[in-house]
Amino acid sequence: MTIQTRDLVVGYRKTPVAPIDDLTITPEYVWLIVGPNGAGKTTLLKTLAGLLAPVAGRIEPPPRPGFGGAIFVHSVPHLFAGTTADNLHVATRDDAKASAIAEEFGLQSLLRQDVRTLSHGQRQRAALARAIAAEPQILLLDEPEGGLDDASLDAWRTFAAGVAERRHMTLVLAAHRPAGLEGLPVRTITLGRA
Repeated sequence: MTIQTRDLVVGYRKTPVAPIDDLTITPEYVWLIVGPNGAGKTTLLKTLAGLLAPVAGRIEPPPRPGFGGAIFVHSVPHLFAGTTADNLHVATRDDAKASAIAEEFGLQSLLRQDVRTLSHGQRQRAALARAIAAEPQILLLDEPEGGLDDASLDAWRTFAAGVAERRHMTLVLAAHRPAGLEGLPVRTITLGRA
């Protein structure tokens, strides 16, 4: 899905955080938002996800949050009480699909584990897997590589490469020090002074 912004200003409750250059965000690239702390990276992600209203300007088409629409994954992911499998089943009732996604992110051995006992990196993988199970057209990720070990970074890179190659989803992420994107078709959106 292609997203266009025009005269966009992002912020909270009519308080501007950052003006955004007009953008045309297309699925053949991985879109990387960079900038210093406080520049508006997370605010832009949440606005593109439809979780925050623009202070000014517009997004076309307007974001539709949730299943099959725009999904935002925070840098400190929220998981629901229960097991890793329970969290995947929030997004899909299809056991085969949940199992395939769990395998893709190295979560098979953690499916029956209570999410409260997962490490930060495991929680990050579980949140990403749950987001993918919801089949978003637009996936917005805040610091997705944070806390991931080498094997998890490999899984993340394989996923990002597959998204760019198949063009079935628009992938936008914010990162201070992006990892796992080497060699991928990346386009950068710079906020503030990078």
